[in-house]
Formats: sequence, structure tokens, C-alpha cells
Amino acid sequence: MLVSQRLEPFMVYAIASGFCFAVFTFLAKYIISNRMRNFVSFVYMQGFLIIGIFTFLTYIFAPKEVFLPPAAVFPYAIISGGTSIIAYLLMYYGLTRYDASSALPIIGVKPVFVIPLSYIFLGEYYGLDVIFWILVAMLGAVMTSWDDDMQIGQVLSTSNRALWIFLLTACLYAAGNVAVKPAMKLVTNFNFLIWRELAWFGTLICLAPLIFHSDELKALKVGWRDSLFFVVLAVIVQYFSYLLPFYSLGYSVQITEGLGAAQGIFAVTIGYLISRTNFKALAERHNLQTYLVRMIGALLIFFGIYFLSTVTLK
Repeated sequence: MLVSQRLEPFMVYAIASGFCFAVFTFLAKYIISNRMRNFVSFVYMQGFLIIGIFTFLTYIFAPKEVFLPPAAVFPYAIISGGTSIIAYLLMYYGLTRYDASSALPIIGVKPVFVIPLSYIFLGEYYGLDVIFWILVAMLGAVMTSWDDDMQIGQVLSTSNRALWIFLLTACLYAAGNVAVKPAMKLVTNFNFLIWRELAWFGTLICLAPLIFHSDELKALKVGWRDSLFFVVLAVIVQYFSYLLPFYSLGYSVQITEGLGAAQGIFAVTIGYLISRTNFKALAERHNLQTYLVRMIGALLIFFGIYFLSTVTLK
């Protein structure tokens, strides 16, 4: 059974975090497609707002967690935040071209990459039985990349760029998550989130000479007022997509990771519902068969990641 007969509060929070991240991803897609059409400009505006909003909300919910951590925390914050911002940039780039209902389920396979990365960097070995569930989750990722005019032979080819872009995004997120585990021995999740996001923003500033040029500055100047409400809303939703798992992680890391994979199911459902309305801003316009294939894929990812999360160290 996936859960016990009684759905515990921490399980509800884990599932809710997946829903929040799904809503955040659709908001990001909407902003990039309709409000600020330069995804680099959007991520810089998001970065400035994250520093203030995340710190403020953490102070509201857990004021005792706003403090300067031990120096040993900073390398983990830099690794986690640095890989995370690269992952966000890649995800936003993908969202300029592909659907959120395809992107989010694929990104949800990040625990698939955590296991080999944990073996390489942390020396954790989970045995060979994990291979089956990894294959189930990866099959689901392939299915959620399906599009209306796609041929079977294109699914695993280099022409299926959505699959490879969002799998690389998932791998980068996973690399950042590996750095979180040793940091949790030094500080709480709430405190680490603040410094991780500062490292996230610091990496973004360091990348400015490479990615933030005159076109991006112009787009930010022109679009920030029109985008402000939606970016603030997205950052608040993003915060809760981090905050909600913190409670459930204290009860079970494995179940939290597994139930969090429900984000793909939420994403496909939201995409399908949007496709049946007159709302054209998100380009979710596919036939029923495409959404059915994506939903089957999202379910395979959910089951694969859930059972993958139940394996124990050997």
C-alpha cells in the first residue's frame, strides 16, 4: 500500500508541496509567455524578490531560525544554490518552448539521479533492486514528453529536446539536493533555505556578465511593472513548495520524496483542464490522447519514485 489507511498530516503536506510546485511552474510559464518574454530577465526579478520575501516569510513562520549559521554550512549552501540556479535557468529556457504539463513530471524524476550521486559523493549504496523502479520512472518521463505530432521513433531521439532539457534540469536539482543532506546535520531546514537562496542569488549575480545583457535589461525595465503581481505571487507559492515538505521531512524523508512526485500528476491535470477552456495564454492545446499518455507517464513516475524512495541503505 502507498500509504496507511489513515492519511497522516505530514503526508498531506508532502502532496500539497507537489501541488504548490505545479502551480508555481504554470505561473512561471505564464509570466515568461505573456508578461516578461525574456526568461533571463524574469529570473533576475525573481531573485531580487526571493531575498526579501523568503527572509520575511521565514521570520513570520520561524523567527528563531533567522540567524548566521556555522561557516561549515556555506560550502553546502553554495553547491546547492549554485546548481539550483542553473537548473532554474534551464527549466525556464525549456518553458519558453515546451508545455509545463510535460516539463514538471519529467523534472519529478530527480530522485532517480540522487541515488547514483549519493553513491559517488556520499558513499551510500542501495542495492540493485532500485534499477527496476528507476526504469519505471524513466519510462514515465519518456511518456510525459509525448506531443500531438510526435512519432514513436522520435521519442528517444535528439529531436525530442523537451525530454533531454528537463532530464538535465532534474539532474541538476538532484545534485543540489545531495549537498543538502550533510548541511541538515548543522542547521535546520528553515535556516539553510535562507542561505541557500542567498547563494542562489549570488550565483545569479556572478553569471550576469555572461547572460544579462542590454536586451535582458531592456526587457526588465519594460516588463517589471506588468509582471510584478504575478512574480510576487509565484515567489510566495514557490516558498510554500519548499516550506510544506520541511514539516513532513521530519517524519519520513522517503515518504515525502515519494509523495512529492505527485507534482507530475497535478501538472498534467492542470494542463488538461486549461486545454478545455478558452484561456490561450499557456499554449496547453493538445488532444485527449496526448494528455492521456502524459497522465500514464506521470503515474509511472509517481509509483517509480515512491517505491524508489522506500529502498534502504545496504
